[in-house]
Amino acid sequence: MNEHEFIARLDGAERVSVNVVTDGRLLVAIGYEFGYRLDEIRGGTSFTLVFLRDDSEEARRRAGWTTRLYRTHGAWWDSCWPPAVRHLPDTVTPAEAGAARIAVHRFRRAGTSPTRAILLIGGVVALMGAGHAHETPPLALSLVALAVALLAVTPAAARRILTAHSRQLAIVERFENQRHHPPPHAPEAA
Repeated sequence: MNEHEFIARLDGAERVSVNVVTDGRLLVAIGYEFGYRLDEIRGGTSFTLVFLRDDSEEARRRAGWTTRLYRTHGAWWDSCWPPAVRHLPDTVTPAEAGAARIAVHRFRRAGTSPTRAILLIGGVVALMGAGHAHETPPLALSLVALAVALLAVTPAAARRILTAHSRQLAIVERFENQRHHPPPHAPEAA
């Protein structure tokens, strides 16, 4: 589905869902600009994004401005990625912001639980395997070492996920700041 087909579906309905075969980050960015927030992600390689209309005053204002720009010259991104900032080195593109919003959404749904669960289950299974392999000391010791490593790395993995989440939140914040406070124009060369 191209962006124009998707924008046509953002007609003010309370819920909008779209099947996606790509990463979906641009659709999330478009949905946000038109006053929708990502509510759910269903599926695996081919998945469905479900958007919920955001009725807050800020979202309605953003959607109105974006709709106006889109109808005027077909550029929905001008409100969130002003021309003055597009070629600056640290600007965040709408697609990058969309990817960050997906990551933030996934973190809010699951947090660090899935990773910690996998590591802890792996550690327990390795310990159980070591118990069954007690007649083969090298294998049993290897499995115990694996279990200890998996259990020891669990807190570090959780910290790494939290750090990545903080980075994604910072990307979203930078994106919003460039919308509201574009950097000053560089002085023209003489």
